Amino acid sequence: MGDRVFETGPLGSGHAMKVLNNMVSAAGLIAAAEALLIGSHFDLKPEVMISILNASTGRNNSTENKFKQFILSRTFNSGFSLELMVKDLTTALELSREKGVPAIFSGVCRELWATARSRLETGADHTAVVRWFEELADIELKG
Repeated sequence: MGDRVFETGPLGSGHAMKVLNNMVSAAGLIAAAEALLIGSHFDLKPEVMISILNASTGRNNSTENKFKQFILSRTFNSGFSLELMVKDLTTALELSREKGVPAIFSGVCRELWATARSRLETGADHTAVVRWFEELADIELKG
């Protein structure tokens, strides 16, 4: 799936790394969505905000590879399902509990994603999570 191979350690560490990566990615996507929704109230255009975030410290995979391509375009078809994201977030939390590591923010993040899953259509792409945030804010982000 990727073009680089990393040695992660003992059996199971690669699986852990995969879900932990998705946990960070999930947090970045909803943080950026909230920023764009708030910025809209200041008449900031979503495409301009994404460009500024990508030139600044707010840059993340979602701002670089998802917002303009799948969210602002309104296609919501990145190829990774909302269901799989919730599964990975659930697994990441299970791993944290298993190791006794508090994951407070990750727990809240997982609950937000799970709620979005229950409010959106079955089979929705993970980028559609932004549609749920838009509903809550009564704003639609457009490119």
